[in-house]
Amino acid sequence: MAARYSYAGDGQLPGSVVKAFTIALGQAEEDGDTTRQWLRLSAEKVNGESFRVWALGSTYPARTETAARKTVSRYLLQVGSGQPLEYRNRFTGAAVLPKLGAWEHLFPRQTTDAAEGMFHAQTQYLGHRYRRLAAAEEGNVFSPPEAKVIELLPDLLIGVPHATKQKDQTRLFDESDYELIPLTQADYELMLESGMTCLYVRPEMADWAKTRDVFYWGPGGGDLSYPECLYRSNYLGPALFLDEPAVVTRDHRIRPRLRTDPAYRKAITPQLALDELREHFHKKKTAGTPTVLLRDLAKRPDVDTGGMHFLQRNIYSWETMVSTAGYQLSEGGAAPPASMVWEPPGRVGTRRTLPEMNMTYGCQIPVDSPKNFASIIYGFLRGAARATSRDWGMSIYGAVDRTDAFWFQTHAHDLGARLFFFWDSHKLACVPFNECLALARNLRAHAESHPRRDLVRLKRAAEVLILLPPGYNLGHVHMGKGSLWGVGELNLERRNREGVKYRIVMGNFFTEIERCLRLGVAFDLLWDLDNLQPSGYREVVRIREDGRVEVRAGEQKVVLDKARMPARPGGTPPRLAMSVSPANTPAPLTMTASATITEGDAAIYYTLGANPKGVYRNVMAAWELYGPENEDYRFLRWESEAARIHRGAGTTTVEIGFKVETPGRYRLRTATVDLAGRTAEAWKGFTVEPVQTP
Repeated sequence: MAARYSYAGDGQLPGSVVKAFTIALGQAEEDGDTTRQWLRLSAEKVNGESFRVWALGSTYPARTETAARKTVSRYLLQVGSGQPLEYRNRFTGAAVLPKLGAWEHLFPRQTTDAAEGMFHAQTQYLGHRYRRLAAAEEGNVFSPPEAKVIELLPDLLIGVPHATKQKDQTRLFDESDYELIPLTQADYELMLESGMTCLYVRPEMADWAKTRDVFYWGPGGGDLSYPECLYRSNYLGPALFLDEPAVVTRDHRIRPRLRTDPAYRKAITPQLALDELREHFHKKKTAGTPTVLLRDLAKRPDVDTGGMHFLQRNIYSWETMVSTAGYQLSEGGAAPPASMVWEPPGRVGTRRTLPEMNMTYGCQIPVDSPKNFASIIYGFLRGAARATSRDWGMSIYGAVDRTDAFWFQTHAHDLGARLFFFWDSHKLACVPFNECLALARNLRAHAESHPRRDLVRLKRAAEVLILLPPGYNLGHVHMGKGSLWGVGELNLERRNREGVKYRIVMGNFFTEIERCLRLGVAFDLLWDLDNLQPSGYREVVRIREDGRVEVRAGEQKVVLDKARMPARPGGTPPRLAMSVSPANTPAPLTMTASATITEGDAAIYYTLGANPKGVYRNVMAAWELYGPENEDYRFLRWESEAARIHRGAGTTTVEIGFKVETPGRYRLRTATVDLAGRTAEAWKGFTVEPVQTP
């Protein structure tokens, strides 16, 4: 059976628009208990070019790509007289379908509710109306052509976001930048050999990428053959990610107001910060990156997209603030984003960040296993993916502790992550090209030896869900230090709308995390959003702003005064005493703080990450300055990096200097932590007097 259609509109069509097409049914094939039949779409454009698409399915291709994946078992594309290409999943053999978001427009769709069978009198196709030229006719039963098979891994995207590499790939730790040079075809071949599956390419490399076993992205609407680009399963679009929506919200909406509006500094809350994110994110999603492909196509004089409207749905959010995952993946109820990928914020690592979390939140998470740190990050990502039926992934940045990097990747793979990227530019953030290749090789080898992941089951692996009040988060580059959204105005000593310090709320959250880690129970983490109704958890723990903790197991609910303290190992914690001088003197002045630290049963270790020489230095203590107003806060990071450390027989003295320029009442906090996670803290208040005028 076959039917031919021609354009039913008025006026002259541009050259790249389809003027006529034929839909034909081919031979049937048995696939187990299912009978599938070939469908062929043959299209001719105004400019004389043509293309063909074949699909083997149990029904006519469904409107959504998600539904079509369940019924279409093979998918082929031929452009002109070129070699037909068949897109298959390397691990499963399943058909790989285009995921740009235009799927419903790629096959003719009925325009009325009338029952007309498969070959309707009028159809909507690629944004235009077409009419059937005659009744469907019997014809020769066709068979699919011999095709080159493109083997893809849609559940394992590994790649980098740029088409450059470092001229000198020696690691830089001193905040200087790398000189970048363009990738060559030989470089791309090496990337494929190393296991990368997703490449950013310049337009001149697109023809090379089309026929390789790889996903590619980068060429935009002005560089592509239309509409063939929409049918290529391995083309992912001109852009692939939203760049840090929450961080952009903070840096371009919140921080400018904090710098100029004293009242806003006092009034800001986690909820107000979330409101700013909602406004920014909705606009970015509906009018930003996901619209670029269609907008650029519509600008071309040879293209008319008619009534075809779609957002690029395969875009992911590359985000540092993973606590926002539940909101970002659920906003609007539909993709994009289809996934969230964790972007590590600055210098992070197991032995770098967990000690800081213990000092900040009063928990005692063991610092000797990268699983304990990764579980916190991946808990937010997996929890959001489960609640929204989306996906998640992770990335490696240059400042990530390299002893963690390889394991962070393979562990994420084992938990069900689909996307794995390396940032390959800009100072400390950059992972040099040779290290990207090494990371890709290791991950790909791991994936090849574990090819049959049950992603649905992995997404539902957690038994416990811990809910955090919306707007509360881990602090971006202040992760571990505590300030919500990474701004000092939301420091942990401030009080929420219930009159409870943020430190109490976050302390309850991390104590419940510690409890799950010590019990060996898998957990997810989510904001407590009204539009998310998670199900299937054995226990749901709700961290409340009033300082209480609600625990629900089945039909039973109990409200506790605080988080449940897990059983912790015994032993003597470190001891800490602190002094400040001078005090009670006029501003501005340079002050000196001294901490005397005595180790208990375990060694003390706390590092700020690699220094400009690439060395991890044990700085022993963290220093924070609060005041003079509640919204004023400084983490004395750079001062403490220059700390003077004097080790004695039984104690260690750490001295730092810092400047105070505003009169008022201050509180200095210092804390230390040992390798068992035991902490000690000390507070010292002092007053800086205004300058007396004669």
